[in-house]
Amino acid sequence: MGNYFNEVVDRAIEDLYYCCDNDKAKAAADALLSAAQEGDGDACYFLSRCFSGSCYSWEYHPFEENEAAAYAMLREAVSLGSAAAVLGALRMDMLTPQFRELMPFGSIKEAWETIYEKAENGCAFCQYMIGNTYYFLDIIEIEGRKESEFENRKAWEDWKREQMEKSIPWFDKAFSGNMILAGRNYCHYYQHGRGEYILPEPEKAVPIMRQGAERGHPEWMYAYAHYLAYTEDNDKEALPWALKAAEAGHLWSWHIIGDIYWGGKAVERNLPYAIECYEKTAGYGNDSYACRQLGRLYFHGWGTAVDYARAVQWMEKDREPEYVKYDLLGICYLLGYGCPQNTTKGKLFLEKSGDSPYKNYGLGMMYAEGLGVQENIEKGVEYLKAAGNYEPAKEALKRYKKSLFGVWRRRG
Repeated sequence: MGNYFNEVVDRAIEDLYYCCDNDKAKAAADALLSAAQEGDGDACYFLSRCFSGSCYSWEYHPFEENEAAAYAMLREAVSLGSAAAVLGALRMDMLTPQFRELMPFGSIKEAWETIYEKAENGCAFCQYMIGNTYYFLDIIEIEGRKESEFENRKAWEDWKREQMEKSIPWFDKAFSGNMILAGRNYCHYYQHGRGEYILPEPEKAVPIMRQGAERGHPEWMYAYAHYLAYTEDNDKEALPWALKAAEAGHLWSWHIIGDIYWGGKAVERNLPYAIECYEKTAGYGNDSYACRQLGRLYFHGWGTAVDYARAVQWMEKDREPEYVKYDLLGICYLLGYGCPQNTTKGKLFLEKSGDSPYKNYGLGMMYAEGLGVQENIEKGVEYLKAAGNYEPAKEALKRYKKSLFGVWRRRG
């Protein structure tokens, strides 16, 4: 461990950002609180990050997000002269005129130079911060640059591109120094590019993911497993990484394991075990994908008995706008499967879902039976036929027949 801040802050940085150990993280926060109460600005800043959500830590960190506490600690940190807090506030778009009046630095660049010196001396966290100032172009404000200073628009755009490119060696150093979060922007730079400035080179992101995985960081074991499973279609290599990530506490990894056991390409297919895997991560409350998968499994009775109530329960927890849940939820509400019948809600879900046999079945029942709409058996039959081999649709079609005059009616 280097000597970049004081002993308490240096130790806290190491325990908060160079590993994913909840016990160490809690102890670090306690130490930071004591130092903050004694007027240590850097301790205030790193404590504010603890309250700022998983994007400032890791997905399963032990701290409850608290915007008011984070703001108060950041404000205190700036006023006490934490250069890291000044750059942090700038990155969060919180370096307001009021905050600027509080900081004892003559300029933002003075604070940046303080962090830059620590970065050059080997502080991985500061290397990450400097990388961010280039990556997000905060350097424009730090250096007070303007387009009018350049010969033409192209020269201005070229300069910005050059600044973004400068982020990469800093992210590389930081990530190699175990600053786990540095891998996020480092990876994103190659996976997605930077707008019109930097074109994607996704193949260069793979070694970064593998590097983090081999260092044993749960976030990167998950990312690498996800890449192997869904980009490379390599479940065999993905499974051990997903298992390691799951065992290290990265709950989302369980949905990769669930998918692998659902697919049955690298292992013997085991739907009941897939359900167990999905429930481990869906129960945490923020894995929409796992919630959606559970909804499908319980709705269809795949690997378990049909349970519409549980299907609705899990699909309702899915917060992502995916059509897969809307068609199934539409059927449940339209027909009162596992929930109180609500034809208005059922119609809404079905109409916003993507095309599928389930959507066609739901719309077919809606029109054929006049559920929330004017009855139109002919239109309903058309939808039921469009559902193809979906068994409930085939069964429903048996209820209707064409009269001698070509009019669709209910049988008997």
